[in-house]
This record gives sequence, C-alpha cells and structure tokens, in this order.
Amino acid sequence: MRSTVKREKLQDFYEEVYQEYALKELGDFDGYERNQILKKIYLDGNNKCILDLGAGNGRTSRFFLEKGYEVYALEWTTAGASKLTELGIKDIEDVPYPYRNNFFDDIFWGDNIEHLFFPEQVAQEIYRILRPGGRLVLSTPNHGWIINRLFYLFMGVPRRTEGHRIPIWQWQHIRYFNKKEIFRFLKHCGFDGEFQFYGAERRQPFSTLSLYFPALFGSVMVVEVRKSDLC
Repeated sequence: MRSTVKREKLQDFYEEVYQEYALKELGDFDGYERNQILKKIYLDGNNKCILDLGAGNGRTSRFFLEKGYEVYALEWTTAGASKLTELGIKDIEDVPYPYRNNFFDDIFWGDNIEHLFFPEQVAQEIYRILRPGGRLVLSTPNHGWIINRLFYLFMGVPRRTEGHRIPIWQWQHIRYFNKKEIFRFLKHCGFDGEFQFYGAERRQPFSTLSLYFPALFGSVMVVEVRKSDLC
C-alpha cells in the first residue's frame, strides 16, 4: 500500500512537470543542441525497431518516425502517452518493460538517467531487450564540462545542471556523470562494445571546441555503444 501511495505521488508530480513543460513550449526539437548530434547518428531507420525511453512530448519520437523507424515508446505520464498515441507510436507501456529478449535494433535513452534512483536496473533491462549488435544511444548532462569543473573549483559545490528556470524543474537531477563515469557505468551493466562519445553545446566558443574535445567542452554528452554480437 505504501509503495502504491508513493507511486501515485510520483505520477502526479510528473504529470505536473509534463504540463509545465508543454505550457512553456520547451519542446522544439532543433532548439536543443543534443539533437544536432542525433541527426548525425540516426540517418536511415529502414523500418528498424527503436525504443524511445522516456519519450515525453514525443518530439524525439517524431524525429525517429520521420527517419523511417518503427517507433515504440515508454512514457509514464498520461498526457505524454496520449500525445504519443496521436503521433502513431507503436506502443506506450509502463515499466517493467513488456518486451521479449533481444527485441529492439536501437534504443534511445534520452536525458532521464540523471533523474533515476536505480539507473542500473534500467540499463540492465535495456541490455536484455536490445538485440545482439543493437545500438544504445544515451544522453545526459556532462558534469565534466569545463564550466561545471570551474564552478565546483571556485564555489565548492556541484553546479546544478537542470538548465531550466521553471521552479518545478529545479533540483531534479540526482545522478551526475562525466565521460569516464558513464563508460564505467555502462560496462558494469554489460555493455562492452566500442564506445563513441559526443559533446553538444550551442554557445561559442564551446560549440566549436566540443567537436575536438567533447568531454571538456560539451555541456551535454551523447554516448553510442553496441551490444556485443556474442551475447
């Protein structure tokens, strides 16, 4: 019973977050620097199955549809799920994930690992439902960004990385990763393939520098890794 109450409170909270998100029109796909990297990574879906994990208002799911993917989505909020249904998303389900082993060709885990109490469980479930040779792409704020490093050096506390001034969005990040730690985390959860690391930042000079030194000059990091074919 206690677990149910907590779950309902979390549901109510994220429903409010979603409504605030939609109200403030924070849903422009091209307005988020991370998505310029996604455009380089996802070139042609060719009817492959992709899971958009934590799909929100569907802006990224729509991008995958336009690229030719068969899109599945996981979204907790009823408002978000309703919006995804309107877009024609294949499936919207709650956790635990209702998919068989080795089901997906691609999984996109976008900007929600930093909110999770138990990200290991999510990563292990991703590993289970991703086919051998399948690809995981993960994005999250980069705590190794030079501004975050300097802030900690001079202020003595970690810099908040939410990036929004809307009150309900503040103080919601509870997990912090840099390049080294996100690689270590994914390896711990079974991903032992070759990693590709990208840094995203729209402001200059960081935007240009992030092309050459992504771990230091990208405020958002994007990691690409494939599940081993030997699984």
